[in-house]
Amino acid sequence: MSLAVFRAELLKLRSTRTPWVIGIVAVAGMLLAQTLTLVLPRTLRTLEALGGSDAGFHVGPQMSPADTSELLSGLAAATDLGSAAAQRSLLDLMGTGPAGSGSSGVTALCVLLLGALAATTDFRTGGIVPTALAVPDRLRILAGKAGATATAALAIGVALALVTAVGLVLAVATTPGASLAIGPGEALGVWARGLAVMVLLSWLGLAVGTLVRGQVAAIVVVVALALVEPMIQAAALVLTGGATTATSWLPITLGSLASAGQGAAQLFGATTDAGPALGAAAALAGLVAWAAVLLVTAGAVFRRRDLA
Repeated sequence: MSLAVFRAELLKLRSTRTPWVIGIVAVAGMLLAQTLTLVLPRTLRTLEALGGSDAGFHVGPQMSPADTSELLSGLAAATDLGSAAAQRSLLDLMGTGPAGSGSSGVTALCVLLLGALAATTDFRTGGIVPTALAVPDRLRILAGKAGATATAALAIGVALALVTAVGLVLAVATTPGASLAIGPGEALGVWARGLAVMVLLSWLGLAVGTLVRGQVAAIVVVVALALVEPMIQAAALVLTGGATTATSWLPITLGSLASAGQGAAQLFGATTDAGPALGAAAALAGLVAWAAVLLVTAGAVFRRRDLA
């Protein structure tokens, strides 16, 4: 990758408003997820207390107060912010949250859009033609875009890491009897995996944008990916009872697994009989494979495509 091409592509991202808007939306989504994560345990404890009182709070017309209390107790335990698992989830840059109380959709969609827009803006404005005249090697152009997109994704990821760090501090400070249950090395590991996932997802978006070329079409494709994949996961979970891990190899799910170590079945509290769960390292390797295959394909198409 040429340093001059990288700087030119980075300047394009810095000088347009869209990447800044994407970053702001990602941070706002993380702030919302952190707020919900902090509020949820207190809400569940309040409901649990009501369930054991004369108020007789229960969930639905067919659940007894005893069943309601058991359900709320289980949810409260799953979202206990004093546990190491919950604190790791708070630091997750994909924003899944303890027991899936957050959502990885906002972060994933933002970085996918970042990559797609980085690829398609030149096609939309016609800037790709003078760029190709100045740099005849199109693979160098694509490499420069990949480097600039990764840099922007990392910048957004650092901002998200700061938000999650504040969220963890608030969780420990406001949860009775809670203390920091994870060490600095573990926290850095969670952030490092999250940053890697964000870069890889941005490259997926870049590959999609390069292949599709049309900006509106690329946006539709990545939004459809972000919306349809959870539907596929939910359908597979319902139809198989969590007995399959085949859908764990879809890209956004791989991102959640690599970042937080939990997929759709774990987020919905299901158990799987299909063997051991996919580990974070294997999930990261799978996401690397997705990005590599799509980028190589995009590079081959980009080299042969007529830019006019």
